Amino acid sequence: MKKRFAALAATEREKIETRYHRMKPEQLDRVMSRARRHVPSAIRLPAKLVHRLKTVAESEGEPEYQTMVRRWIEERLRKKTLTVR
Repeated sequence: MKKRFAALAATEREKIETRYHRMKPEQLDRVMSRARRHVPSAIRLPAKLVHRLKTVAESEGEPEYQTMVRRWIEERLRKKTLTVR
């Protein structure tokens, strides 16, 4: 398993950065095309909305409101993608 960049020692990070800076554009393009895309996993919501979501989740027996919200989003996406086709 590869180490996370931030977890490396400063000298190791510098070596890696130097190696990337010395690459030709074509080489860097090849490396970057194989890199995993960063997908943010956080959506900022107003505190009042979070409180209401927690209340609804609790009433539905959900252990975490995030699980419920994720399910809602997945259900809505499934419906939308079925109607778009």
